[in-house]
Amino acid sequence: MRTTAQVATEADRPVLAQFRSVWTAEVHPGGADTAFADRFSSWLDAQRGWRTFWIARDDARPVGMVNLLVIERMPRPGLPSGGWGYLGNLFVLPAYRRSGVGTLLVEAVLSHATARDLERVIVHPNDASLPFWNRSPFSETSDLFVWAA
Repeated sequence: MRTTAQVATEADRPVLAQFRSVWTAEVHPGGADTAFADRFSSWLDAQRGWRTFWIARDDARPVGMVNLLVIERMPRPGLPSGGWGYLGNLFVLPAYRRSGVGTLLVEAVLSHATARDLERVIVHPNDASLPFWNRSPFSETSDLFVWAA
């Protein structure tokens, strides 16, 4: 197995939509949506410039994805602007879990975040992913306030 992580291209749109569908079926089974591909494509168009996606491939086969939403801070006089990243939608096909693919994708995101001089990257894990995140370079913190509808 030779797994790599690369920034997704326009040609990867169907793969990203497929992975999102597979993840949704795992977490929320039973939701058929014939308009999903079009809605997903429109969402991707709206996210252009804000998010970067990566796809992990085992040789040529797509096996995972992740994205980073960049939130740029308002400029400050005499200080660098900086920014934050929100790591989202980390997904690895079941057959490739616990093989290093998730770690590879997170490393790609963090390398990108470092190159962009982001101050921090945050993630909101679900319960099933907590063991993975507890092994990652991320640490649990409580310095954020959250409003939830």
